Amino acid sequence: MTLLVKFTLALALILAAIGKSAATETSVVASIFPLHSLTAGVMKGAGEPVLLLDSGLSPHDFTLKPSQAELLQSADLLIWIGGDFEYPLAGFAGNLPPGQSLALGAGGPDGRNPHIWLDPQQAKRIASAIAERLRGLDPDHGALYMENAVALSARIDTLELELAALLQPVRDVPYVVFHDAFEPFESHFGMNNAGALTREPERGLSAGQIRRMRATIAASGAHCAFREPQFDPHLLDVVAEQSDIRMAALDPLGWKLEPEINGYFILMRNLAHDFVACLSRR
Repeated sequence: MTLLVKFTLALALILAAIGKSAATETSVVASIFPLHSLTAGVMKGAGEPVLLLDSGLSPHDFTLKPSQAELLQSADLLIWIGGDFEYPLAGFAGNLPPGQSLALGAGGPDGRNPHIWLDPQQAKRIASAIAERLRGLDPDHGALYMENAVALSARIDTLELELAALLQPVRDVPYVVFHDAFEPFESHFGMNNAGALTREPERGLSAGQIRRMRATIAASGAHCAFREPQFDPHLLDVVAEQSDIRMAALDPLGWKLEPEINGYFILMRNLAHDFVACLSRR
């Protein structure tokens, strides 16, 4: 066998292996930024997930583009919170074949508030659930998925201790929020939320809501009023215009952050630092 023939055969084998690997890579779509980051951590070394929704969009209110629908239809797995959170996805996900959708908010212990990733212990549960589902879909990488989930959980434990120490000095300081999005974070770290203006941020505010929140601010002595960058900031301004309360923003979704494997950790650190920055100014 000549050297040229040997080289040709070796090259063909390499190209075939590359083609096989590309063809068999599990296609995963994560609906929102924090889920994308956690999924990327679980899939490290086996593939990369695709982010469905830009972080500047509200998952409660968006229109699914034809290209996004095609992406979901061809994916092996959709990872999302569920129909109580990403409302526009509910109908589409319901028509996917069994096993092609993983709704992480369904049946969880934090079902009352769908922003479950804001509780580090729930984030660990998310990573474990993703790894289990991927192991079933892609057994060749099953051990890797489980190892990655364990490593990710250890990183989250370290993050949890870091954030608890950071937040400790401001835990008792009262504040109000525009949207009831932070309960998992607040409950886990023992924050002092005096009230939320609305549970449905896409709807307009009634005069009664405005009056009640103004009364809450006055009675609680709240130091800060937190809005979210995804929603109109003027809505909370209207409530606070008769008060000297400080205004700041909290981001539960990763506003304008680049999708990456460390995105969840960046989001959580940003959230804790934003709490401290406003609440520590007495």
